[in-house]
Amino acid sequence: MSIQYEKLQTPEGYVTTTPQPTPEQLSRFYAETYYQAPQSSTYQVSYDELELNYKKMKCDATMQALSGYCPEEGSSFLDIGAGEGFLLNAAHQRGFDVTGLDFSAYGVAKFFPELSSRHVAGDVFASLREFVAQGRKYDVCTSTNVLEHVIDPDMFLGLVKKVMGPNAVFALTVPNDFSDIQRLAVEEGMIDREFWFVPPHHLQYFNTDNLVPYLVKNGFEVVDAFSDFPVDLYLLHSESNYIMKPASGRDANRARMHHDLMIVRKYGLDRYLDYYRAMFKVGIGRDINVIVRLAGD
Repeated sequence: MSIQYEKLQTPEGYVTTTPQPTPEQLSRFYAETYYQAPQSSTYQVSYDELELNYKKMKCDATMQALSGYCPEEGSSFLDIGAGEGFLLNAAHQRGFDVTGLDFSAYGVAKFFPELSSRHVAGDVFASLREFVAQGRKYDVCTSTNVLEHVIDPDMFLGLVKKVMGPNAVFALTVPNDFSDIQRLAVEEGMIDREFWFVPPHHLQYFNTDNLVPYLVKNGFEVVDAFSDFPVDLYLLHSESNYIMKPASGRDANRARMHHDLMIVRKYGLDRYLDYYRAMFKVGIGRDINVIVRLAGD
């Protein structure tokens, strides 16, 4: 899509892009880009032991955070944007009745083929609308790195609300973009561009300042919030700055994984989550995670 995109600050505080692609353009872009090519800078054909342990731990942390709010095992679990299926599998292993949605079947078929029958490939929004029409309700809904991709986040959240059952919870993860660290790196000349502004891959840009108020405005009550490793800290040191020195990116990423796995091995998931809850409160972390329920439930 050869479109010239610009930033636009919304009244709600997050940054959006203008112009927006059409739903047809975006659907085609997702289907052709995500989980189809054998390898990209984000997704790979295979992972080494460290990477797999890290992915599993991140999913375990999400499930641990959810455990204080979600119903017992056997309850329904909808993963919107299931990707490679790691979170879908983590929920399945804990006894949840899982359903995954994504634009492509490639990721789940590659890593968790046994879950292919529980995965719906195609237009995620069309699938959600079909679930709404069918009256389907879920006890737990999740979306990891989805909200930043959608043309109309209000519409997306409205659909999620309609498939949430009584007392259901919704866990979502988005990048922490236009964060304090990123802005500092730009202002101090440590990086030469806002590298996180990447339409049409990402169309909406949230951070720790605006995500919670935005969700509250959309009828949710936030019950938990935590971030993850602040890999952007590496931008503040010239030798580890993975934007100006891309060769350092692999080491930065692996340092992040070693750091988190070290904490979990010694202190467990609860203290790991407490650590990143504190970081969320001061705006630090590359991704941010919130757990919400419908206001009034």
